[in-house]
Amino acid sequence: MASHCPACQSFNVRRSSIRTLEATAKPWLRSPYRCRDCGERFWVIGRRAYYLAGLAGVAIVAGTIVWNVVGLPDKPRNEVVPSPPIAASFTETITLAQKNDPDSEYKLAHMYTDGSGVAANKQQGLMWLERAAQHGNLEAQYELANALRDGSGLVQDYAGAVRWLQLAAEKGHADAQYALGQMYRAGMGVSVNNAKAYMWFNLAAAQEVAGATAQRDAVLRSLSTREVLEAQAEARLLSQAQAKPSAMVR
Repeated sequence: MASHCPACQSFNVRRSSIRTLEATAKPWLRSPYRCRDCGERFWVIGRRAYYLAGLAGVAIVAGTIVWNVVGLPDKPRNEVVPSPPIAASFTETITLAQKNDPDSEYKLAHMYTDGSGVAANKQQGLMWLERAAQHGNLEAQYELANALRDGSGLVQDYAGAVRWLQLAAEKGHADAQYALGQMYRAGMGVSVNNAKAYMWFNLAAAQEVAGATAQRDAVLRSLSTREVLEAQAEARLLSQAQAKPSAMVR
């Protein structure tokens, strides 16, 4: 479990989201965290690892008891042990993905990237990730933007990264809002615009993204009173627009 930031030793840390394509396989036994104070992102052993270790210990003890008390049971002849339905899952997923289902396209992108149920193929993974992004999957839009920004498997393209981040951020994706604020602050793919950076950091901070509050307050010092008020008004309108769909569902 996370205890403190390795960079600044702060205990004010928060779980972060996993970025696609930053590894060839999902880190099931580790979890990403981000420091609220300095924005440092780091990995720690997650709950899953402790849980699996506990289960393994219980299984070993239980197996020992059964062996000593009743012995190894006879295995029925011609017993067929079912295999995990990985192939079936892949077939079902690609069938739906070919019908432009964005969630299935996003899942298929991960299956190709991780080699789950199919031979690993990073280019196929990126192709399905882009299709999912084009069909409105917010996680796909955010992860494709990261790949373009970092030049991971794709030609580095800051303008393209900004475009996908903008789409996801406007729909309320918190990490995309934070990343877009960084792009505006650094002038990556767009002209430096501290008012825009402040607005996106403000929205990300409202969703408790680690580091967003510190980034927002740092940018604040470079803005005039008028710029701050305009940026806050724009953030408020976006926040209200993003909240409407969930309110209608209720």
